[in-house]
Amino acid sequence: MSWSRAHWIVGLLTLLMFPLTGQYMRHVADVPHLDAIPRLIFRSRHLLRLVAGVANIALSNSQPFHRAQRVASLLIMISPPLLIAAFFIDPARGLHSSTVFRLAMYSLWIAGVILAIVNRPRKLSNARPDARLDAGISRGV
Repeated sequence: MSWSRAHWIVGLLTLLMFPLTGQYMRHVADVPHLDAIPRLIFRSRHLLRLVAGVANIALSNSQPFHRAQRVASLLIMISPPLLIAAFFIDPARGLHSSTVFRLAMYSLWIAGVILAIVNRPRKLSNARPDARLDAGISRGV
């Protein structure tokens, strides 16, 4: 399976689960009537899953070239399942986040740092394998 397809599947499944967990919050957990801290934890985990799903969808149109990009892609792909687990684990813990949630947040942060370094703007040169391709596209070749 290609990286693009894997990101698309993970992102799509995460986005499809978003309204389901919203209904869970409303009808099962009765989040609107909870105390402030559990309500905050439910809503934050819910919204962070949306962000992780959108990040996966955004990466579904790219193919990682460098090993570091593949590591970042993998870290972004594992974050939605971790956030789904944290959605159910963390509200009972109050302000003490679970290890699962911290792993999800660290994986997204590390992936962001890796992608910021690898994809930093550079002067056009032969330093990147795709630089010549980019130059040809921009000239209309």
